[in-house]
Amino acid sequence: MEAGQSHVVLGMMSGSSLDGLDLALCRIRLAPEGKQLVPAWEILAASTSPFPPTWQARLRSAPHLPGRELWRLHADLGHWIGKQAKAFLQQYPQYPPELAGSHGHTIFHDPDQHFTTQIGDGAAIASHLGLPTVTELRSSDVAVGGQGAPLAPLADKYLFPDYDGFLNLGGIVNLSLKQQDGSYLAGDITGCCQILDRLAGREGYDYDPGGMLAAQGSLAPAFAPQLTALPYHQLPYPKSLDNGWVREQLWPLLEASSASAKDLLHTYTRWLADKIATDLANVGAAAGAGKGNRPDQQPARILLTGGGSHNTFLVEQLRATQQATEPAFEFLVADERTTDFKEAALISLCALLRIKGLPNALPSATGARRETVNGAVYWG
Repeated sequence: MEAGQSHVVLGMMSGSSLDGLDLALCRIRLAPEGKQLVPAWEILAASTSPFPPTWQARLRSAPHLPGRELWRLHADLGHWIGKQAKAFLQQYPQYPPELAGSHGHTIFHDPDQHFTTQIGDGAAIASHLGLPTVTELRSSDVAVGGQGAPLAPLADKYLFPDYDGFLNLGGIVNLSLKQQDGSYLAGDITGCCQILDRLAGREGYDYDPGGMLAAQGSLAPAFAPQLTALPYHQLPYPKSLDNGWVREQLWPLLEASSASAKDLLHTYTRWLADKIATDLANVGAAAGAGKGNRPDQQPARILLTGGGSHNTFLVEQLRATQQATEPAFEFLVADERTTDFKEAALISLCALLRIKGLPNALPSATGARRETVNGAVYWG
């Protein structure tokens, strides 16, 4: 018989790409006194509730709203999330959850100024679900000097221990690499799907399906050095990004180009793959990850998740960076459910650890001075 107690938890994630709310109903076996904190887990059911255009517009405008209107949006989003979650759970009465966790939608993130802001009122969510609901999953880490991000290494450590590293190709691409002592070194690399989707919009698409548009383009006049030279790209890890940086620092460099959307997609995707490979190599050297550090002398196994892992052209470009005789990294695409709902499963784990009073952020990944228990609890 496996050690530990089994818990059913609903996790909810709203990412920076504004495509929708991901919901994952997870069964997690927790064994705080065992050799493995999470000896077993599974996603029982999962779905995405797309953001209607009106909601996309409201969330895009959020950073510019006056305080009163931002707080109204915070409450409205909480009620919207609660209604979506209740409708989702009604489809799976055989899996009644004991707990819910919601990441909320990030509006501001400035750990250097000691704050991070995710909206989506937890009290409103709990009122619809009638369940204890955990929100505000980053602030305690920020309060003790951490970036409050990335949270993903928590899932990497406890839910996917068989891999050496992880790339989440979401609105922002972030990495985490297992160090030789078992801790994780992590951080945000740069804008990913936020940029690709915006360029695809110029061609009338919500996103670039499979990287089809990028594959049809050609290299644009050299603006890649300007992308590489952005000050954030030179900072050491751990580090994290605000969506505002993507809008205000990264996007203008592409917007200023006269190249076609397809050529910009082609050029940015190739630059992005090279940037990811460069950061992986640099962080890998610091973390002791990569070929030569595995007992079998094989390349480090990097799991790809997030919407960008469906972009065949991007994945091909990533693999092309490792075509040397002895590649350091092997890029592996997860199954579709893991690819699309890893972050929602992560929020399930974060919420469960919060209720149990256990640390739910990794200081080696965030740069915090110590472990923290993150989350505000609304009892429903």
